[in-house]
Amino acid sequence: MAAPAHIQKETLDKFLAAWQTGNAQDTISLWSDDFTQRLLPLSLQQPVQQRAHTEIFYPKLVGNLTNWKLDIKRIVHDTANNIAAVYATSTADTPIPGEKWTNEYAVFVALTEDGTRVKSVEEMVDSAFFQRFFPKFQKYLMEQGPESQ
Repeated sequence: MAAPAHIQKETLDKFLAAWQTGNAQDTISLWSDDFTQRLLPLSLQQPVQQRAHTEIFYPKLVGNLTNWKLDIKRIVHDTANNIAAVYATSTADTPIPGEKWTNEYAVFVALTEDGTRVKSVEEMVDSAFFQRFFPKFQKYLMEQGPESQ
């Protein structure tokens, strides 16, 4: 059974506000205990990540992006099924010389049955950007030492 639409909308609005400001802790606080995250398309061959992994990596990612700008283009909210699809683009500066963050997303957000938490996020990302940027970002984190990994 779906949660009331106004509860879902409140949770979705909090999620989008945290994403828009780049606040990792506000985002993480909305995740359910069994939260999962997956990068799409499937051709990227990225495994589904559990909350334990994502809550370590996500703050490292957003903490290294400055001048973050998120432009939410469209939101489709299916209240009967506790899900929403969000189309957005983002830009930011990165600590990697010559690399700007320029990503395009279709993000599928599934809410818990009661509508108060985010159960899963599937992110359809710009695969060309992902394949170029993330190996460089992983190398950057490794160069920063164990506390950055």
